[in-house]
Parts: sequence; C-alpha cells; structure tokens
Amino acid sequence: MKKSIILLLGFLCPLYGYSETITLEPITVSRSEPKNETESIDNVSQADIKNLPFSSLEELLDYSSSTNLKERAPFGIQQDLSIRGSVFEDAYVTLGGVKINDPQTGHFTLEIPLTSADLEEIDIYKNSQKVDFKLKQPKEKGMLLKSSFGQYALWENLMSVNFPILESKNRFSVEHKISKGSRADTDFEIYNFSYHSLLNLNNRELEFLFGSTKRDFGADSFYSSRFRQEEEHINQRFFLARLGMDEELFKLNNTAYFRRHGDKFILDRSNPSLSTNIHTSYVYGLKEELDFRNDIFTNLNIEEEKIDSTNLGKHSRQRKGILAGLHEKQAGKFLYSVSAGTDYYSKWGYLENGRLGLGFLPRDNFKLRFSYDRLWRAPSFTELYYSDAANKGNPNLGIQRSNNFDLGFDFFPKEFLGISSSIFLKDQYDTIDWVRNNPADLWQAANVGNVKAYGIDVSPEIKFKDCILEKISVGYTYLTLNKESPFAFSKYVFDYDRHKIATNFGFNYKGYLANLISNFANPVDRRKYVTFDLKLEKKLRDFTIALEGVNIFNKSYEELKDIDGTKRWYKLSVAYEF
Repeated sequence: MKKSIILLLGFLCPLYGYSETITLEPITVSRSEPKNETESIDNVSQADIKNLPFSSLEELLDYSSSTNLKERAPFGIQQDLSIRGSVFEDAYVTLGGVKINDPQTGHFTLEIPLTSADLEEIDIYKNSQKVDFKLKQPKEKGMLLKSSFGQYALWENLMSVNFPILESKNRFSVEHKISKGSRADTDFEIYNFSYHSLLNLNNRELEFLFGSTKRDFGADSFYSSRFRQEEEHINQRFFLARLGMDEELFKLNNTAYFRRHGDKFILDRSNPSLSTNIHTSYVYGLKEELDFRNDIFTNLNIEEEKIDSTNLGKHSRQRKGILAGLHEKQAGKFLYSVSAGTDYYSKWGYLENGRLGLGFLPRDNFKLRFSYDRLWRAPSFTELYYSDAANKGNPNLGIQRSNNFDLGFDFFPKEFLGISSSIFLKDQYDTIDWVRNNPADLWQAANVGNVKAYGIDVSPEIKFKDCILEKISVGYTYLTLNKESPFAFSKYVFDYDRHKIATNFGFNYKGYLANLISNFANPVDRRKYVTFDLKLEKKLRDFTIALEGVNIFNKSYEELKDIDGTKRWYKLSVAYEF
C-alpha cells in the first residue's frame, strides 16, 4: 500500500524527481491552525474567489457540501439557498454586516449587488444558517479590466477602478453580462454596479456603499412547468452608510441602510396581457453596535419593511430588536461565547433568539466544539398574501422557530493536513411550507408542524509542496429530515439532498493553474447526479488568461423538479490588472 502511494505521488510530481520516500513539508494552509470559533464555518477565501470557476458570486456557495444551491438558471439569475436542510426563506444573508434578505420572497435574497472585484470572502455559518458576504476594502489606486466570451452568445465585461478622493479610498465597479441562454426562454442581460468609499481619520471611520443589480431574463418554467415562456425583470438598489468610533474603552458602529427591490413578472412573454405582476419592496434600517473592551457587546436594530404590489397589495411591518452577549473568550483550554436577544415584530409580538458556544482545546492542533442557536423567521409577504391560479398565501401564518445543535471537532495534525467534522440536529416547529393533499389542489402556505433535520459533515483537506497536485479538499454531508406533516405534498421543505460530496483538486504546473471541482448530489425525490467544473489559468505579467467550464461532461440533471440543470458552458476570459 505504501509503495502504491509513493508511485501515485511520483506520477503526480514527475518534474521534481522520484524517490523511495516522499516527504510532505509544512506549508501555509488557510485552515492550518484551528480558529477560536465554536461554530462550524465554511469559508470561501480570496484565493477561492480567484481560483474557482463561477459565473456569479452566489454560485461560490455551492462548493460547500453543507449548502444546496438550487439554480433555476446560472449567472446569478435566480438561486434558492438551503443550508443543512433549511429552505431558501430560512437562510440569513448579510452584506457588510447588514441583513439583505428580501421581504417579498426568499427567491430574491441571493441577488448580491456586487462584482467579483468587490468581494473579499464569504463565511457560511452552518448552525446559524447565516451567510456573510464580506466587502474588499478599497485601495488608493489600481484598476481591473476583464472581458469574457463563451457559449450561447455569452459576453461579459467588468471594470473596477480604485482611486483616492482627499483622504478617502474609493472603488467603482461596473459589470455587464448578456447571453441567449442554454435553452429556449433562458436568455438574460445583467448589469451590476457598485461604489464603495472608506475614510479613516484617527479613531473615526466613515464608510459608504451603493450597490445595484439589474437583471432581465427569460424564466422558462421557473415557477410553473405549465408556462414555458415566463419572463422577469429585477432591479435592486442597496445603500449603506456607517460611522465607526474606536475609543479606549469601547468601539461603536452606527449604520443606516436602505434596500429597494423591483420585480416585474410576466407569466407568458408571448401574451403579456394574460398575467403581469409588478412588486416593489422597501427595507429601511438603523443598526447600532457597541463593543466594550472586556468583550461585552450590545446591538440595537430598527427596521421597516414595505411592499407595494399588484398581486400582494400594500403592506408594511416594523421590527425592533436588541441583542447582548459576550464575544468568544478563552480561559485556559476552554472557549465560550453567549448571546441573547429579543425582537418586537409589529404583527407577531416579542420573539426571542440566542446562541451558546463552547470549545475545548486539549492540544494546540485539536479543538472540540459545541454550539446551540435559537432561531426564528417571519413569513415573507408572498407566503402571507400571494394568490394566483395555482398558489394561495395565508395571512394567518405564525412565526417559524428552531433549536439548532452542532457538536464537532477540528483537527490539524500537520500544517499541510486538516479535518473538520460535525454532527448536527435542527428541531424546528411551526414550519412554514407550501403544501396540498391532492395534485389538483392549490398550493397553500401553512404552518405544517414539527420538522427534525439531522446529519453529519466531514471535511478533510491536504496540501502538497513541490508537487503538480497542490491541494485536495473533500466535503461530505449526510442529511435526513423526518416527515411529520399532515399534508400529502410538500413544495419545498422535503426537497433536499440526502448525500452531497464536493471535491476540489488544485494543480500547478510551471505557473499554469488548474482547479477541477466535482459536485455529487443524491436528492431524496430525484435521480442522483454528479457534475464537474474546471478552471485553467495562466498569468502573464499584468494579464491573466483563464478558461472556465461548468458541467464539462454535459450531465443531464435537475436541481429543482421539472427544471433542467445547467448544460455544459465554457467561457474564455482575459483580465488586465495594475
């Protein structure tokens, strides 16, 4: 067995010579030291953003085995995010520390109004069902120009410029994507725009962000397989302004934010008069974060959500929340953190939330951890008020609550080798789902009762030095949900992957980089499938040439019932950065 391993590694590293003994020398790995976090976290790093193949920022989430990104179409057109069996309405998504969930419907929550030049990293907090998109800080100078073309008349252009204004650092980014689509009525045109400004003056910091995304697309069978010529037009604007103070005894951040989302949906683009819905939602918010030097923190938040819709009508609701707790601290070999809070929602009254994290470090390279999260979510405006020939909302829906538990470990026996694993349980009650008892019935939004989700994650990773094969990472998640529902048919909750395996093989041959990614999924009610994505890249001074392909073997599959998965799609890009 030992000789077989030696021969395999010798084959992968032919240019560095063959030896009867192979030594894996320590190198720097992104996970080489266990972080002092008591929650299971998947991180999409800046290196991942550079090396992985993707056509939108949202698609990076699918390279975690704990997530299930159900695409109706690629390039960020529309994706539903599931984390350990949650549905797309449950995930909590933040940008720059501010919640950006869409109150109309969770279908729109993952419309991130940024370009790849604006993103630093993504953290996926699996037990908290939270995704945090972190902004890259502007620089004093620098420019990125990138152009791509590919199959199905794909054309992409990106420009991002960093520049100073007085004492501030600024970045302006604009992006355009257009394609006829890989199947009929999936054509699209996308514009992304962002402006990010950061000013530091002694112990004061002023930050401003404006992000915008406009997406016009054919929506073949997005919401009903009976209508193959659906069409949708999305327009989102997001503003954030933050004033930070860093004093001797405390840190204070005051943030104001605003999100406007417009949605025009046409049931049949060949006959717009048949049914056209226009929805506009607004979210206004103020957030205050106060951290004391002894690591005690408090957060105050006031938020108002509004909608003006031809189908849902006009509605508004307000939420006021307070959260207090203790940042993660270490006492000897023990780690601990705790937080608790309450929100007052104008329609549902007081709602509690909280978190407890515990950790133990018996060795410097080994950590045991436990986390508990108490979560809730309010119904979306669509779940409350939507009505058409096939679906009916329910204005009497109650709040969904869950208790989430995670017990796991992180082990890094060598600097080049690491493994993380967790067992998890989610006990959810008053679960919100769209259900019916007979195929001829309308889909009805309802609180369907108790749902338990439990499973296991395992994520080993190894890196090599002086080898063509630089990295192997594997993520495996097993998940199962009980089905204690009085309804015969469920639209969302019980459509999940029982098994998911995500692998990444990273290669480097004389500066030619390659990453081969596989995604294996075994859904409970659809056939299993495996897809492969590939990125090849070469840097030539200030230029970078890359070839990217998704589903390179053109596997036929479904991520959502009656909607075909993405066909094989290649694109070639040239980037110039200075």
